[in-house]
Amino acid sequence: MNRAVRLVSRREASTRILSRPFVIAQIVTVAIIFAIFGLGSTLGGDDPVRLGSTTELDPRLSATIESIAELDDQEVEFETFAGREAAEAALVAGDVDGVLDGSTLLFEQIDNYVVAIVSPAFEQLALVNGLSDAGLSGEQIGQALSAGGIEIEELDADPDQEVRERVAFMSVILMFIAIQATGAYIMMAVFEEKSTKVVELVLASVRARDLLLGKIIGIGLLGVIQVAVLAIASIVAARIFGSDAVPALSFTLIGTAFVWFLLGYLLYGSVFAAASSLAPRQEDAQSTLSPIMVILMICYFASIFAAGEPTGTAAKVMSWIPLSAPFAMPGRIAARAVDWWEIVGSMLVTGVGALAALWLAERIYVRSVIHTDRMLGWREAWRMERV
Repeated sequence: MNRAVRLVSRREASTRILSRPFVIAQIVTVAIIFAIFGLGSTLGGDDPVRLGSTTELDPRLSATIESIAELDDQEVEFETFAGREAAEAALVAGDVDGVLDGSTLLFEQIDNYVVAIVSPAFEQLALVNGLSDAGLSGEQIGQALSAGGIEIEELDADPDQEVRERVAFMSVILMFIAIQATGAYIMMAVFEEKSTKVVELVLASVRARDLLLGKIIGIGLLGVIQVAVLAIASIVAARIFGSDAVPALSFTLIGTAFVWFLLGYLLYGSVFAAASSLAPRQEDAQSTLSPIMVILMICYFASIFAAGEPTGTAAKVMSWIPLSAPFAMPGRIAARAVDWWEIVGSMLVTGVGALAALWLAERIYVRSVIHTDRMLGWREAWRMERV
């Protein structure tokens, strides 16, 4: 890295890292992440089923209800009331989900889940009582009930699979936010210099190529800080609020996410810089930036879709396309739906694509950035003489 590139990158990084908008943006980002985890902790957990009764329940009945609910990882809380009137009052007040009055199950409005866990328990208790009345011993009843049981087994069981899928969706969203934000920083940096014609003074002492590389490196540092803030805030918030996402936030996921951000930023940031250099003012840039934004949004939404099926054909294909790989692969890695050789191969392919984008951006940027008086087209800029 030559001296000019170092000077430009240091200027871009230092002036923006300490700027009020950047600092405020990071504070807001941290606040949003903590709010998301906090709300998830408050609202995301399953409330226990609250079941009231007008008399003391048979211990066998309550134990069977709890066993049935456990199959769905659901807890059940029991409460005994002094008569039906008190139980109905609690039901109307919403203190309980249902009330057992003898063999009657009372609801203000029928809750099918409560019916699903209570009804089989009553049927089993009635069967046990019937077998007992028929003269069978407790041991014989137990053998009779267990004879028709089945053993449940899940192949490749992963208790954290649902959590990993949620983290996969979040990784796609956060990667999109990080890449789009840093691309916007580059765009603003180019427009600031072109609209004020400062670029003409800068190019008197710095080559256009060095100016472009310095901007990409300096603003890339801002992006790294932003991704680090996102990662650290997510881990800290997850631990504070006891989120079940903690096991899925592995060092492998975070480390590869940094690599994918750098590749995605280099690819899209380079093109953003080239597109911005074609327009004399920010208001004129819609025609040059619109195609890039369309491609960016298509890749983002396609990756969101692919995150729901990380082993599907669409997700696999997108992992090998440089424009979509930075969004698709972090989600697949979070879901543990990708082999190591796919990660390495996809990174290499995306790296080649990013270098090609940088080469294209450099050719466009050095030919168009000096033109501050009118709008240039991609083809016209390509054919111009180098600055």
